[in-house]
Amino acid sequence: MKPPHAHKAICRAFAKALTIITTILWLCGAATAADLKKFTLGYSTVGPAGTGLWMAKETGAFEKYGIDADLIFISSGPIVVQALIGGDLQGGFAATNSVIAAVMGGAPLVSIMSLVNRPYYRLWTQPEITRVEQLRGKTLGVSRFGSVTDNMTRMLLRKKGLDGAVNVRQFGGTTEIAAAFQIKQIAGAVISALRVNAPMRMLVDMNELDIQYSNIVIAMTRDYLRRSPELAEALTRAYLEGVAATHNQKERAFKVIQKYTRLKDQRLIEELYADSVKFLERVPRVEPEAIAPIVEFMGKKPIPVETIADNSIVDRLAREGFIEKLFKQR
Repeated sequence: MKPPHAHKAICRAFAKALTIITTILWLCGAATAADLKKFTLGYSTVGPAGTGLWMAKETGAFEKYGIDADLIFISSGPIVVQALIGGDLQGGFAATNSVIAAVMGGAPLVSIMSLVNRPYYRLWTQPEITRVEQLRGKTLGVSRFGSVTDNMTRMLLRKKGLDGAVNVRQFGGTTEIAAAFQIKQIAGAVISALRVNAPMRMLVDMNELDIQYSNIVIAMTRDYLRRSPELAEALTRAYLEGVAATHNQKERAFKVIQKYTRLKDQRLIEELYADSVKFLERVPRVEPEAIAPIVEFMGKKPIPVETIADNSIVDRLAREGFIEKLFKQR
């Protein structure tokens, strides 16, 4: 049997070794954190298009690819575009039509992904409105002029022969639109989901109009893409992992959606999740067919997709099998 002083010596040695190991581990962790590249990314949606981004953040995909991502919610796509141009953001989730308008106005922006290439928006109206024609002379709400909600609203009115016959009013964001609908300040709105505690009617599903339409892109300045192509690729890889995680981790996705949207109604969370799985592109290319209606609606001549987009990172990751492999991991 060892004497008492021997036991004390062993304990002291063990405690010292444990302290050294803990310090080493802490230093390694600090070094790893220091190696991460800061990346500020603004997003303007709390709808289905945001789920892949939120999952990338919550599953650690950004850190996996060396990015310390700071996600900032900005209520409208046009404001995201302004922040990108002003250098306040390195990347932004923005309405495609806002990015196209900015580029055609001379802004040095480029889209590296189109997250949704079909319209997942619906026309929600007060319950007494049963036909689109009944909107004549009434008011529809949009977040801001130039946003996706504005563009989709005007496309629908044009398609239904009501261009100029319906008032369109901007409210700032989807929360403000919902508040206006609640007090019957507007007859309806074209958004993905209307979250109000009041009767309403889903009158038109835009997806059934059989059109391709790029809703949301991830954009950055061309100078940033030129100077930091490795970060643009890391961002793309992390986002794609977030989309795959949305498909593969349903229960976790429910919790993440609840966190970022602050929804409490499980039914609404599940509806948003279903739209995410249905509409988020697995290969998020900026497609010519999906930007064509936007350019046409602006009254401009057709433009090459390269005018506003660089698909090279997505195309290469698809060729290499990176994307296919992500969706096989179940």
